[in-house]
Amino acid sequence: MITTNDLQLVAHIVEQGSLTRAADKMFLTQSALSHQLKDLEKRAGMQLFERVNKKLLLTPAGRRIMESATSILPQLARLQEDIQACRKGRLHSLRISTECYTSYHWLPRVISQLKALHTEVEISIVVAATQKPLTYLMNGELDLAIISNTAPHPAIQTQSLFSDNLVAVLPGRHPLVGRKSLSAVDFATENLLTYDVAEESSAYSGLHEFFRESPPASITRLQLTEAIVEMIHAGMGISIFATWAIAPYLKNRDLVTLPLKSPLRKRTWKAAYLDKQNLLIRQFINHIRQHFKPE
Repeated sequence: MITTNDLQLVAHIVEQGSLTRAADKMFLTQSALSHQLKDLEKRAGMQLFERVNKKLLLTPAGRRIMESATSILPQLARLQEDIQACRKGRLHSLRISTECYTSYHWLPRVISQLKALHTEVEISIVVAATQKPLTYLMNGELDLAIISNTAPHPAIQTQSLFSDNLVAVLPGRHPLVGRKSLSAVDFATENLLTYDVAEESSAYSGLHEFFRESPPASITRLQLTEAIVEMIHAGMGISIFATWAIAPYLKNRDLVTLPLKSPLRKRTWKAAYLDKQNLLIRQFINHIRQHFKPE
């Protein structure tokens, strides 16, 4: 079994370029370091270094171990820092994702506000969790999910953030522009541009219900908000967006929004999380509420 000590051993040898310098770096004798390397190569079943012109070069097996060391050792160092921060009450890491949407135009302002309170705060977006944020949350891969459906597990805490409306988004030259509102029937000859979401998501169920009696002519599913917006602008289809998500894209593009004739057009977005004691989560929620507070 390869251990973290083994990874550090290989990393030090590569960094220093010789056993002598690596031994000094690790506060070992050269013979002790040579013994550790031989033990590692015995457990690996192959040579990890070879001497070429008095230089130590990695073998293919050694390169594979070094690749893992480059990835794993910084993560372990970060983990240790996070544990120390938690022990001292300095929670400065938050992993977030928004159900369905990949639009985070509001995030820089929220981060700036949090950094005024916590100088070391780091907020990361887990894009892979967009389709199934609650699954990632329950698996410990996410700290906070922004969702519009009901949390199915009693351990998940939720707080309302803001409400919005679903609207149709069309290019400015589209024949439907000028209507007061659109119903599902108006999409019957259109290509619907929408997110590639899981069937259990509220976004999927909402669209399924809206188009239950009159589906669109065709559907193109995409992963990114920006891709959908650009295809609408190019006249390759029309879409349905939450007003808060499409708002920033209306400023510099010839796009038009129209209300939907549907009782499903209004939704409430919520913050979903597990850790009730996390001060950073509570502050993050408050800043989002302030950002989307009606003027």
